[in-house]
Amino acid sequence: MELCLISSDVTLRAANLDVRRGSVNFRPGRLVSLLAVAAAALQAGCSAPREPAPVDVGVYWPVYMGNLARTPFLNQRINSHPPSIIWSQAIGPAMRGMPVVTNEVIIAATTDKNIHALNRLDGSTYWRRRVDGPPVSPLVVGGVIYTGTEDRGQLATLEAEAGETTWEFELASVMVPIILAGDTLFAASEDGALTAIEVGQEEPIWQAIFPRKASAGPLVLDSYVIYVAYDSIYLLDRTRAERRATAYSSEIFVGEAATDGEALYLATELGSLVAFSVPDLEFLWQASGFGNFEAGPVVAGSVGYAVNRIGKLVRFDTQSGTTEVIGEGSGPVLIPPTVVENGVLYGTMEGHLHFFSRNGEPIWEVELEGSIEHPPFIYEGKIVLSLYGVAGAVLSAPSHGKVLELR
Repeated sequence: MELCLISSDVTLRAANLDVRRGSVNFRPGRLVSLLAVAAAALQAGCSAPREPAPVDVGVYWPVYMGNLARTPFLNQRINSHPPSIIWSQAIGPAMRGMPVVTNEVIIAATTDKNIHALNRLDGSTYWRRRVDGPPVSPLVVGGVIYTGTEDRGQLATLEAEAGETTWEFELASVMVPIILAGDTLFAASEDGALTAIEVGQEEPIWQAIFPRKASAGPLVLDSYVIYVAYDSIYLLDRTRAERRATAYSSEIFVGEAATDGEALYLATELGSLVAFSVPDLEFLWQASGFGNFEAGPVVAGSVGYAVNRIGKLVRFDTQSGTTEVIGEGSGPVLIPPTVVENGVLYGTMEGHLHFFSRNGEPIWEVELEGSIEHPPFIYEGKIVLSLYGVAGAVLSAPSHGKVLELR
């Protein structure tokens, strides 16, 4: 068995960041067969860099899905004709969260406990680095990668050029997205704790304990931190963890919450969209009757969008809560929609990628070989997407996660 030990005394500090203005429904990766896991373990290890990756010091991705509205691509446009695959690369048994794209590099996480740096032009590997557990979707700010891990829980930073680990902090298993605000990482762990720790330090700033573990990643908004746990929402003071407000629901929240700074928007497993004011968490409105949701909503100015499990695209007014179904895709959907300047994009577990106008008119649909279980990243009109698929028969070949680029 190969054993890889990585250590460093380097301490990194990120610049002060506004996570609300920057440009994290996370589901644990699907279970794979024992054969798939064994095959991945043989391939994974702790690989040395093939070559250094170009570092983009301007990249700003401090929260899952780019910003707290979950709409970082509003200035991007997607072509109106169906895209073609530019390249496709298999990199592990399955992906963990959406990839993060910089000018020249794609940072991706896989269930075999690896972080990957890929060449954006062709998908080739710059380096692969093993971490202590299946990592949550990575954050990238400047030349630093931030992640948390399941199983043997850990927060960690890696330098983007070669993937060297520069800081580690142990805590319970992290299964939901983390968030970076200024120099501080906020992470919710499976023991019901929310931890705030300054990057590079050995002791947390504070740790708050809740009756139930988080069902979504924490949100940091101005001087507040929001913790979502199934049917409950807690708002805490960011610096001292004092509880300032609490809200409850008769339905279970699913996916990641979104906010425009004025209100918090959530979806429920029973098919409702719900809004609460920020920071007092007063109930604003609820719109029900949409079957059920697996992923949270996204907010684009005065309107928001969500997709229910059977692929119906719902648009809502953020102020009044007026809702309507404006489009319908094909197959079960686990992810939130991606909003761009000229439309709304989302994929299905059956591999269908749908693109609608902002008003719900179908523009195109493509079918891919694999299940789409994480939101895409849009870059210069290109679509960088992760897929889950199976190479050959389940009993004869391992499953594979893939990253591909379409245009």
